[in-house]
Amino acid sequence: MKPESVASTPAAIHLALLINMLSMGCMMMVMPLGPELVTRLGMLPEQTGYFSGGATLGAALLGLLAAPWLDRVNRKPALLVLLVLRFLLLMACALAEDSQTLLLLFILSGCVAGPLGAILMAAVLDLVPPAERGRRLAYVGMAFSLAAILIVPAALVLAQWSGWQSPFLLFGAGGLLLALLCAIWLPSLPVNRAPAGQGMRQLLGSPLCQGALFILCLQMFGHFLLIPHFANYFQFNLGFPREQIASLYLCGGLASMATMRLCGGWIDQGRAQGAILLTSLALALITLVGFALPAGLPLYLLFTLFMALSSARASTTLAVTAAIPAPHQRAAFMSFQGSITNVAAGLGSLFSARYLVSDEGGALHGFPTLAWINIACTLVACAGVWFLIRGLKRTRDNNNPASGTARQGSQ
Repeated sequence: MKPESVASTPAAIHLALLINMLSMGCMMMVMPLGPELVTRLGMLPEQTGYFSGGATLGAALLGLLAAPWLDRVNRKPALLVLLVLRFLLLMACALAEDSQTLLLLFILSGCVAGPLGAILMAAVLDLVPPAERGRRLAYVGMAFSLAAILIVPAALVLAQWSGWQSPFLLFGAGGLLLALLCAIWLPSLPVNRAPAGQGMRQLLGSPLCQGALFILCLQMFGHFLLIPHFANYFQFNLGFPREQIASLYLCGGLASMATMRLCGGWIDQGRAQGAILLTSLALALITLVGFALPAGLPLYLLFTLFMALSSARASTTLAVTAAIPAPHQRAAFMSFQGSITNVAAGLGSLFSARYLVSDEGGALHGFPTLAWINIACTLVACAGVWFLIRGLKRTRDNNNPASGTARQGSQ
């Protein structure tokens, strides 16, 4: 059965955006909630990285275990089961009475996010025509920015008004509501049977697939050296007011939406190389003058540019790598991609948590060194995406179906 086109299923694409936004936001919110958890549960400031690191590594592990099976089942019922499980576990976090219990429940919830994200993105690729992938993936990719704009500030406000438990309860209930809406509006998406000799082994043996996974690994490792510690760094190192952190994320999210939409249009016009070059080099420069060799830029400007360029680079890379798997490999590829990026993000979070040291006032020491590593990862990944695009141009890809005959691992 051929999936309906995106033109006839707008509700499904909007649901994908909302699910991504809520799931990502719930993963993100524990980082800016760090000062609240430090105060209420007696955590050390540098331990915030263990939440994001543990959850992302758990998502990677379950994603790898689930990958061989994700393309064998109808995407709709699989998505519904994973949605319910993900957000029930998130709601259970509100019952934690100490940081160890909260960490365990949060990691369990994060584990489910791995296969959930893979199934969701595979469904989006099934629904979206190849000629529209740049814009549509940028639209769904805006979930990260919307999470920063809506979920993270809402979590901070809820925690201040009603305690740290309230974001877990409210967003968990929201996830269950989205599961109900998916049951009503999401079309059935039966899987395509894989042709003989074109399974996961062939996909993972493709140089394009291997290159894409390596690039994503570099990007996420470098990104998560810094991201989990921003709230604590801004408050305890820079003296940024705690009550303004929500506004800071709002500015970053709004700018991210604009740059992602812009880059999505460039990709559909065949200008992906320019988009990745511009966003990566500008991001490296901002990291240099903002964190490696601080030049005293206003924090609102610095953080807004960092988030906007990071999101635009990520959406551009996602649109490029989406051209690699064939239709019958999409969920498995997305699961492997998610697992690799989650491992990289988790290792980045854990490495930074181990490397950074806090003093009695909560200030973190060692942040500039992490910024230099981030810059190196950004530049190497930029070169990798450049060569990946050149490799895709020599074969047929799903972003350009008229470019020739499909070849395994390059579709």
